[in-house]
Amino acid sequence: MADNERLVELFKDLVDNYLKDFIRNNRVTPTEYRQAVKFLEKTGNSGEIPLMMDVFLETTVDEVAHSQWGGSPTAIEGPFYIEGAPLLQPPYQLPRRDEEPGDVMFFCGQICDQEGNPLKDAELDMWQSDANGVYSNIFPSVPEFNLRGRFYTDEEGRFEVRSIVPVAYEIPKEGPTGQLLRGVGSHTWRPAHIHLTLRHEDFHPLTTQIYFEGGEWVDDDCVGAVKDDLVAKLEKHYDPSDYRQRGLDEPYYIVNYDFVLVLAREREEVEAPLF
Repeated sequence: MADNERLVELFKDLVDNYLKDFIRNNRVTPTEYRQAVKFLEKTGNSGEIPLMMDVFLETTVDEVAHSQWGGSPTAIEGPFYIEGAPLLQPPYQLPRRDEEPGDVMFFCGQICDQEGNPLKDAELDMWQSDANGVYSNIFPSVPEFNLRGRFYTDEEGRFEVRSIVPVAYEIPKEGPTGQLLRGVGSHTWRPAHIHLTLRHEDFHPLTTQIYFEGGEWVDDDCVGAVKDDLVAKLEKHYDPSDYRQRGLDEPYYIVNYDFVLVLAREREEVEAPLF
């Protein structure tokens, strides 16, 4: 008898009801089958399995989860998340280089439960690309944990953190994932965004992304992860008295976004590992 009934259920449904029928219905040839196996082997050897799964499948997982649980919309974690980001101290600022390129941006908002009650001491784990579209801890040209950090909401569930405006960028395109995207007639661009995972005691964590209204590729994300409810307005503040009050000598941007977390008991989630 199998140790994990959920694994048996998922595996049999995938193989017997989808993959085998796919082969029969599309009359997949032995040559095509072997090509597919070699492509999967190449993808594994390249280390791009997480990237490829994110591009083609994870958005569907997010859609299913949100339709069942509610709360704020989810979005893919992506392959560039790193655990152990620095714990910041107020006033919150993501770690950055002395001459970090990019426009100053303040990201602010409030975190509440589904009844509208503010959540004090909710943790926000935030990471993003720099103004050249690359991530720290992934690309050696960027210092470790640059533009990555964890911070908390205040007594009213509110937060504000200083960062820079991210830019649109191409996902790695020279490997199997880029090859497959080109093969199906797609591009490799993602719109500018920030990544977040929200955590609070008794609530389920929320992993999501925030995009910017009017941004390049926001209507044509190669991953298909953009949702209307995740697009926020990036508002520029030009008034010198305004930005000087913040200790700045140049205009800055503000993006506001409020989040709703779901109580853990309200989710019917399989907690046991499949393997």
